Amino acid sequence: LNMTLGLHYIILSHVVFNIAFVVAVVRTRMRHFDHSILEASADLGASEFTTFRRVLLPAIAPGVIAGALLSFTLSVDEFIIAYFTAGAGQGSTTLPMQTYAMIRFGVTPEINAMATIVMLVSFTLVFISQRIDRKAISQ
Repeated sequence: LNMTLGLHYIILSHVVFNIAFVVAVVRTRMRHFDHSILEASADLGASEFTTFRRVLLPAIAPGVIAGALLSFTLSVDEFIIAYFTAGAGQGSTTLPMQTYAMIRFGVTPEINAMATIVMLVSFTLVFISQRIDRKAISQ
């Protein structure tokens, strides 16, 4: 393919790695979706884009959010893919690679603070996802 290793290659490899997980989650959500609602929207004169934006996307949004959270978690955890596709240079250093480089010399307060921030961001995103899913179910 004549591609040079670097940040673009890391992004591409993470997308390829995570696409299967995201598709599995969203497909499960689509399987339990009532497709007659899409037909009703078309019968009422809505365009395909309007049907997607106002009917389909809100119905599958929890699955899309869950897939995004799963993808984010797997990307942060996946050191090996980033390490082998990074190439040389500081421009392609990811968070897992930086963490690995810092841990080789011992666990410092910076690593503990970074782990705390990542955990808080993850918990916040899961909490927001649960709130959105709960609102979607109650409506």
